[in-house]
Amino acid sequence: MRVALLETADDQSAAFLALIEPELPGSYKFAGFLLGDATEAEDAVCESIARAWQSRRRLREPERFPAWFGRIVTNTCRDRMRRQKGARIVEIDDEAGGIHDRDPFADALARDEVGRLVRKLPKDQQIVLALRYWRDMLLEEIAEQLDVPLGTVKSRLYYALKALRAEIDREAGADR
Repeated sequence: MRVALLETADDQSAAFLALIEPELPGSYKFAGFLLGDATEAEDAVCESIARAWQSRRRLREPERFPAWFGRIVTNTCRDRMRRQKGARIVEIDDEAGGIHDRDPFADALARDEVGRLVRKLPKDQQIVLALRYWRDMLLEEIAEQLDVPLGTVKSRLYYALKALRAEIDREAGADR
């Protein structure tokens, strides 16, 4: 994913660009997993960049930028996931619309059985699972990024894994 930020001679713009560039690939993958669509992921990351730029003066410690920006991306994705609930998806014929690019997230998630099961979980559990296993974050980091108590993160993770196990067992029993 490429994001074009206008570079100016302004030191603040250069500092912001230096902080945000390393975060973009992981943020895009994270958003893609949660939202299940490359276009939605790109839009979410771009919206997150805009939100971060607008509130950059609130960041007091630049070394905390990854967690701060991660929280912005997570909240942006959560907002988009809530809006998707009522959205109606309409498939567009590739030939009619002239669309030739494949959506890497949609293709991968369609083949991913675990991802299919994860998408059945409540949104807060999906986010905790994605941060823990796709972003490889420690539970304490997740709690900080989501601005919730550590116990809440542990609870969401526990119940998410329990629900996944139950669904896997149920499907395995149905296949017999």
